Amino acid sequence: MLEARKRVSSLSNNSWIFAHLQTAGKGRRGRAWIDPLGNFACTCVIFPKTSIDKFSLSSFTAALSLYDSLEYFGNSNADISIKWPNDILLNGKKVAGILLETIAISKNKIALSIGFGVNLISHPRTSELEESAYSPTSVLAETGITVDPIELLNKLAFNFANYEATLQLRGFSQLRVLLLNRIHKLGDSIVVKTANEIINGQFLDINLDGHLILKTGGATRSIAAADVYFE
Repeated sequence: MLEARKRVSSLSNNSWIFAHLQTAGKGRRGRAWIDPLGNFACTCVIFPKTSIDKFSLSSFTAALSLYDSLEYFGNSNADISIKWPNDILLNGKKVAGILLETIAISKNKIALSIGFGVNLISHPRTSELEESAYSPTSVLAETGITVDPIELLNKLAFNFANYEATLQLRGFSQLRVLLLNRIHKLGDSIVVKTANEIINGQFLDINLDGHLILKTGGATRSIAAADVYFE
């Protein structure tokens, strides 16, 4: 994503930037992230023709695209799911993450940078992560399959173009149905950690804004952004 910021002013069409080796990557909240050879790190830069408040919906097109791509390379014994809003779990462990960032180019032009990181052959040690982080894994560890990063890039770019076109032409409602069929622990008790509070409740739904709907006590709440943990 750092490279995307450097190059974005020279881009006019949707573009993919791929790193064979990533040594200065950034994860959520600016955390340092390193990807060795054989893992997958890339950034897609797009210029959505919609209002900026709708940009976050592309996190779901990204998640669906990556889900489908990994499923294509996987096997029938692997359980792939999407952890709201856009982490990918493999057999209940985190195998991939997606990060969105807006980049203002000019007064009337804003780009959306979408970073994808996939543990194809290796993953961080639990001791290297923050205490509450989800258990990591890799595609190789869970399936025994070695995925070529360039093949994954080609599949991901194809899927993303299709899902993003659906979002722009038909809206989020059609994608929401697909998302709900792939989402992790829908209907279960979860813990939601926002910037200001920690809430326990039941994961009821995802609304047409992409927000998590949480039943807590006798009320429901719409959560736009948070970390989610499972009891």
